[in-house]
Amino acid sequence: MTNESNKKSSNWLRLFQFFGIWILANIATYLILVIPFYSETIGISMEEYERMGADDPLFTLLIEVSISVATLISFWFIKQKIEKESIDKFFKWNPMGFSIGSGLGFILILLCSLLMFTFNLVKPEYHSLNNLPFLILVFMLVAVTEEVMFRGYILNNLTEKLSKNLAIILSSLIFAAFHLGNPHFGLIGFINIFLSGILMAIVYLNSKDLWAPIGVHFTWNLTQAVLGFAVSGRNDTGVFKLNYLSRVDYLTGGIFGIEGSLLTTAISLTAISITGKILRQYR
Repeated sequence: MTNESNKKSSNWLRLFQFFGIWILANIATYLILVIPFYSETIGISMEEYERMGADDPLFTLLIEVSISVATLISFWFIKQKIEKESIDKFFKWNPMGFSIGSGLGFILILLCSLLMFTFNLVKPEYHSLNNLPFLILVFMLVAVTEEVMFRGYILNNLTEKLSKNLAIILSSLIFAAFHLGNPHFGLIGFINIFLSGILMAIVYLNSKDLWAPIGVHFTWNLTQAVLGFAVSGRNDTGVFKLNYLSRVDYLTGGIFGIEGSLLTTAISLTAISITGKILRQYR
């Protein structure tokens, strides 16, 4: 059996190894970075945990730093120590890729929001700029962490074993499944997070640059939060507050946020259908 065949036959094993290392790394970073400041979180219920995250920005920030460090350590360990592959190519800064991705994420969420404003589903009111630096930092950490994990490792791993389309679908299903524990998660939310995973996978595979989907992910989340929407069920104080003029949650997204709206589904499907074609033209 050739080295390439050996590598392909071990794809599933390497995925399990990655998840095992990731879980252990998260336990370690939580104990090191979070517990010294929040020892009371040991043994608390999920409801209490979520309440702390909503009420205490420092706790939220420490959690995101902890997960980011654990993910980067896991990625580095499995790529360099197990797969014997350099990770330099994944993190080479590309301002153009990040800018294009950021523009795409911003435009898509803005379009969804404008539709809601136009049809009087929600009405934004200016609140404050005080929380903006916190939102930028937290959602950059989230974007880097999740893109390294889901596109940088999982998608790349699956493309070695499966067809490109099947790898995109499976990695996006895993991406959506990782959000199952989010507050107020529902079917529409699952579908939209799955579709956003497909979109970011297409951006990554066509650009061959991890900073492009990081940009999409960053502004996709940040724009929601700034406008006052919850982000995947997580409700941070934004620059604006929203008044919900409609109780039709499948259009407004309700307490899950804009990702719980069928308007987001329609725009995501449209974006998926045209983004790949555009990117392939300019590769």
